[in-house]
Amino acid sequence: MISWAAWRAQPPAPSFSPLTDLLKALPAERWPTPADWSRLATRMDLRNARGLPLRFVADSGTRLSALEFERRIFEQGEVETRGENWHDAFHACAWALFPRSKARINALHVEAGAAGAPNGRSPLRDLLTLFDESGVVIACADAQLAGLLANFQWHELFWVQRERVRREMDFMIFGHALYEHSHALYDGVTGKGVVIPVAADYFSWDPAQRLAHLDAALLQYFAAPHHLGGPRALQPLPLKGIPGWAAENENPGYYRDERQFRPGRMRDRAGGPA
Repeated sequence: MISWAAWRAQPPAPSFSPLTDLLKALPAERWPTPADWSRLATRMDLRNARGLPLRFVADSGTRLSALEFERRIFEQGEVETRGENWHDAFHACAWALFPRSKARINALHVEAGAAGAPNGRSPLRDLLTLFDESGVVIACADAQLAGLLANFQWHELFWVQRERVRREMDFMIFGHALYEHSHALYDGVTGKGVVIPVAADYFSWDPAQRLAHLDAALLQYFAAPHHLGGPRALQPLPLKGIPGWAAENENPGYYRDERQFRPGRMRDRAGGPA
């Protein structure tokens, strides 16, 4: 796996664009430590849903369950963070990028608690976990494009309407596992999206304004019970299909590969394979 310093020395891939301003506040020549993340949290006034200041602390060495990990954040404001670990580094980035919605997701995990399912999670916590790991926030100013996305019409959306997508849609990774995959996007990497309708002037805003707007919209999204039924509420999104995110998708035939661009729920409703 690439080192932090080597990654910082590379030109940023489009999938990492939400991190551009954030990374300026972090060391480039070495891995950030929990103290670095905590200083950033203090500077940004990051807080959990109870209003406690967020602190990033060294890994205790004790294996916590996912729920115990979330409970420590909620009750003490402490985020266990392993050193020289991409997963945990991107988790810290997610808190800095989307602090209000991250706090809401953390609180929902704790409120839901353990369930009797084999993985110990309810459908709600399955949804929260999936979005926390693989979430993508999709800003869209055009209802027709949002409809093509919802109906899995990949070729029409990403090829026929390619220029409209570039002008009227914005894709920001939320999930820290998805950021890890972005080091070397492979065929089939799929995000789980939440579509946020935006006005046309959204695309004239600077990145910080866009992030703040999407964070506030996500907070509202996760406050609405009808959005919290389970993982199927999230929109699948093959990342390598996004215009500009992979050289392969400059060929229209790329979108005919059903191993990546599956017909999904449209075929599902017709009785065929998902």
